[in-house]
Amino acid sequence: MRPDLNAMALFVRVVEHKSFTKASKRLGMPISTVSRKVSELEKSLCIRLLERSTRGLRLTETGKEYFQYCRRALEEFEAGALMISNRQSEVAGTLRLSIPPNIADVLVAPIICDYQQHYPKTRVNVLVTERYVDLIEDGVDIALRVGELEDSMLAARRLLNYRHLLVASPSYIKECGVPKKPDDLVTHRLLSFSGWREQTIWEFFNGKKSQKILVESYLSINEMVGLHYAAEHHHGIANLPAFSCSQALERGTLVEVMPEWRFAPTVLSAIYPSNRNTSRLVKLFMDCCTRHIKEHVLYTGI
Repeated sequence: MRPDLNAMALFVRVVEHKSFTKASKRLGMPISTVSRKVSELEKSLCIRLLERSTRGLRLTETGKEYFQYCRRALEEFEAGALMISNRQSEVAGTLRLSIPPNIADVLVAPIICDYQQHYPKTRVNVLVTERYVDLIEDGVDIALRVGELEDSMLAARRLLNYRHLLVASPSYIKECGVPKKPDDLVTHRLLSFSGWREQTIWEFFNGKKSQKILVESYLSINEMVGLHYAAEHHHGIANLPAFSCSQALERGTLVEVMPEWRFAPTVLSAIYPSNRNTSRLVKLFMDCCTRHIKEHVLYTGI
């Protein structure tokens, strides 16, 4: 008996959603149908693919290997259908993004505006959150992440390498003096990006030397525009991404503080569910990100 291709597809979705119930809701099918189809697939193969219990689902060893084959086959089918659809239709639809709050205003909003100027029939829904969303569970097409990525079955593209800088207004420096080393910062008003409860620690590097300081923030806020405003208005020394304060540095409304002690570089990446059947909207947005960063992000601090 040949396996049912529809049952194979349902098996893949159940594994991705980690639940028959969630898969059936996302697919708009009765849970009884999904469960029956997967059971019939197991029967046709004469093998158990999933162990079911009150705690949830667990792939058997054979199920893990079979899932990889099924997922690749499903991606090929969907990629073929997508290719036909893309050739027959204009660029339209809704793109769902998840982005961290520290880049929402200064980087991502201009990219989205550029994207929609090129493709005016697209809609973009953005979730600004510090939470690492589950792309499949939350229905997100692309998530932008700051920092090194953990190993994942998701596809990823590095968009930008950059460094944070310590900056302050010339008036603040004239009034309060220039810190020379990290320990000097304890006597200054420090403006930090942080949430309500967690400790803020800054780590600096100077050649082979490194030093950490516990930051007693004069102002802490999980939003970069507010920090930028406070720094330009002589409120203290702020920790800002280089790309977000490059224009202020050019104008002279901000100056870099303690440049010989540097923050470690970091990376901005985009992750999305699959490399093979990536939707046209996702591909075009990724291309727009790359183009915008190349043309407009002129200073990264690296």
